[in-house]
Amino acid sequence: MPFIRHRVSAVIAAVLLCLAGAVISLQNSTTASAQGPDGGVQHMQQSRVDLQPTPSGRWVNVPLAVTLPRPGTYLLDADVRGRIAGDGNDRLLASIQARLWDATDGAVVPQSERLVTHMNNPPLSGTIARQSTAPISERITVTRETVIRLQVRRVDSVGQSYRADIFSDGSGRTSLRYQRV
Repeated sequence: MPFIRHRVSAVIAAVLLCLAGAVISLQNSTTASAQGPDGGVQHMQQSRVDLQPTPSGRWVNVPLAVTLPRPGTYLLDADVRGRIAGDGNDRLLASIQARLWDATDGAVVPQSERLVTHMNNPPLSGTIARQSTAPISERITVTRETVIRLQVRRVDSVGQSYRADIFSDGSGRTSLRYQRV
């Protein structure tokens, strides 16, 4: 009789472990979903977007977008982490700018342009660099499903930067969020 009792206990324990695994799996798949009908967040997965190969002043799509799933009014929020560097032996006046782009209609989200980081340095000696994170918060009303994308550009007004990028890592993330209101 003790043998059967131990065997039944083992079967019950195995079933409970399987059920616990199914619940954990369900929770993980539920929390992994970053977008829903009323809100969501996306984080830039690529560690960095190098802006240096692109001509100064040209807008670049960052691999970061959200889909507003239905007509309505939404709050959009972004955190854009940027870094710019130059040779400190020459004067450098350069910046990284960001904006939200309505990819569905091919238009800038009004008032969404932000200065991510800016440098205005006289000639010094050695490398100079600056990084910062800029927030973007805007409200948009759409009449259909709409894709909102983050765009950035490097602008070298005086001198030439040798590094300019948007990035995400353990010290800070570039992200894009929406919430239906």
